This record gives sequence, structure tokens and C-alpha cells, in this order.
Amino acid sequence: MVVNVERDLKANISVEEIHNGILVKELMSKNIFAIDQNASVLMVAKEMVGHDLGSIIISHGAESVGIITERDILFKTVVKNVLPGDMVCKDIMSSPIISTKPSMGIIEAMELMVKCNIRRLAVMEDDHIVGILTDKDIMGIAPGLNTILEDLIELNRTEDLIDEKQSERGICQRCGALNDDLLFQNGRMMCEDCREDEGYYD
Repeated sequence: MVVNVERDLKANISVEEIHNGILVKELMSKNIFAIDQNASVLMVAKEMVGHDLGSIIISHGAESVGIITERDILFKTVVKNVLPGDMVCKDIMSSPIISTKPSMGIIEAMELMVKCNIRRLAVMEDDHIVGILTDKDIMGIAPGLNTILEDLIELNRTEDLIDEKQSERGICQRCGALNDDLLFQNGRMMCEDCREDEGYYD
């Protein structure tokens, strides 16, 4: 089902219509930009400003290996008092990239974003990124989604608390070390050091 988003913005479409009809490809932004993993973070920041982007895909040859957002730059360089020109992309990028297909429904995409605690979702087709879906893209189509999003966030928090209690001690799925402080982040159980290194992207 193809929906005219501009028309539906005015009509204030129902959540049921969204659930039944709107696909990721209808809302995603095709304005994406990639930069090599060895480029400086300063260059990334300049490209973001120059192209009016909130995130940039990080590549290694023809492969997309990570993503950097404004938050990554702020928390992983500025807050740590490190000059962006002294760091390269691969040092602060979030990886792996969490993605979906253009044919996924918006509600499913939103559930995935909440579960992974991200605000930007890469859209991939034939192993290539063809777009980016953001929380703002989703929230722009219907005010009713606020309630759904709040419910999903609360449900996700409850599930995470259960996971954390059941998996306090174990093997970190990122570094492989035995640890007493494992928490669920970006789809994996990780120790504190790995959580800090990898960080969330949004």
C-alpha cells in the first residue's frame, strides 16, 4: 500500500491505518552519506554540517561497517576533551549497523528501534544502505504514535530488567571475558568496558 504522507499528515491518519499500511520505504530519508573509517572525526563533523545530516555511515571499502551520529561526536570526543581532528571514525563509530528492509512495516520498525534503544535505523536492500529511518520520521505521521512509543519503551525497560537480573555474571559477547556486570546493549550482553567503548547510537 502506497500512502501519500503529505495528504495523511493533514488527515491525521489513525494508528490502525499505520499498522496496516505504511512501510519503511515510504518514510525513510534517501539523503545518506558515507565516509571511510580512517577519516578524522573532524571531517565527519564538517560533512554533517555541509550536508545537513544527523548521522553518517562509515565504510571500509565497499562495506558499511558503522554509523556516527551527532551524539557520538559529542559524547566520545567533546565530553572526553579529545579533539575531533585527533580521532578517526572507527574509534567512535557504533557497530554493527542495526538495519531493516524497505518492506518492513512502520510499527515493526518502531519496535526494533525501541528494543535496540536507537533513534536511527539503517534501511538495507541487497546488502546496500538505501535510506535512514529516524524517530522524527515516524512521529511526524501521527500524534497517536506517542502513546505506542511510550508503551513500547516501558515494555522494553521491563524486559531489560528481567534480562539483567538473570544474566549478571557471564561471558561478555563483545570481548569474551568473564564478568560480573553484564548488561544488555545493542542486542548483546556486554561488560561495562565494552558498553562504554561501543556506546548507544541515536
